[in-house]
Amino acid sequence: MNINDLAIKFEDFKKTRNRHSDIQITDNTEMILDGCRRVIRYDENEICLELPSLGVEIVGMKLKIHNFSVGGVIIEGDIHSVTFISKEEL
Repeated sequence: MNINDLAIKFEDFKKTRNRHSDIQITDNTEMILDGCRRVIRYDENEICLELPSLGVEIVGMKLKIHNFSVGGVIIEGDIHSVTFISKEEL
């Protein structure tokens, strides 16, 4: 396998990796999202995020975003609801 084949395979891998996101909810107090592209809205009662294939809106009280790193975010607070939104509605 030459370097060009390897580069093509790596680009294909990046495209498939960036189409999905992982979401983990612990009780109603913590939410970990991997694959976050950007924060659309953020206040203590509502957070709206863009993920690779859709959007997500988190509603609750005392919501805070922690550890916004490359593609990952941790939300803490009293989570009341999670709604998935189509990309067109963002």
